[in-house]
Amino acid sequence: MTNINNILGTILISFLLLSCGGQTDNNNPTKQEIPRALQDDKLEIMSYSRSGDLTEELYQELVDKTPDLKKLEDDLDAFRPKPNDLEDKFNLYDSKSKNYYSSSNYMAAAISDSSLKMKIISLIAASNKKYLSKTAEPNTLLNQISKNDATLNDHHSVLKIVLTLPIIEKYQNDNKPNKKEFKDLINEQEKLILRTDSLVPTY
Repeated sequence: MTNINNILGTILISFLLLSCGGQTDNNNPTKQEIPRALQDDKLEIMSYSRSGDLTEELYQELVDKTPDLKKLEDDLDAFRPKPNDLEDKFNLYDSKSKNYYSSSNYMAAAISDSSLKMKIISLIAASNKKYLSKTAEPNTLLNQISKNDATLNDHHSVLKIVLTLPIIEKYQNDNKPNKKEFKDLINEQEKLILRTDSLVPTY
């Protein structure tokens, strides 16, 4: 979590410096200051969009501008196949022994001498038991890898949300609707209602 906190601090400081130094005199943000994912130009949004997920798009803009985040994402991309690759490698190894014991038990079951059959089946069972003992630790480690993978995904999601929340909140504050426009529209509506009523004959 220390690395995430360091990245978060760097991003927030940079973000605050940019927001303080880049506003116009009337305190309205220019189009360039609004993240591309939040701009009203639909064509630009569609051309930039990588997922259709606004949180992902805002985070990707930060990644493009932040070397630490870019390095993290590159490392994550390189790492992601490794757990599955290792599990596939173990499963291939494991399947050969399982197939062997299944095959040998089937063969042993066909032995006509009942005494010999039981002796061979016991021999196979003892070997299978030893094999299960040999693979107990790798199976435990694979379970830990799976849990760690889930934890990594959770922390990655937290990073994305914590870094993008200030961006959407700044957008909300900078682009807050002007109440006067709403009040003016209501006033115009009420005047039109009165005008309309004035033209209605007595009924």
